[in-house]
Amino acid sequence: MDTIGKIIIGVEGLIFVIVIVILIYLAIRRIRIKETENFEDRDN
Repeated sequence: MDTIGKIIIGVEGLIFVIVIVILIYLAIRRIRIKETENFEDRDN
C-alpha cells in the first residue's frame, strides 16, 4: 500500500509541475504578444 501512495503523490506532483510550466509559458507568450500589439492594425 505504501508504494501505491508514493506513486499517486508522484503523479500529482508531476501534474502540478506541468501546470506551473504551462502557466509560465502562457504568461510569457502573452507579454510578447502585448509588446508587439499595435492598435492601429486592429480591424473593427
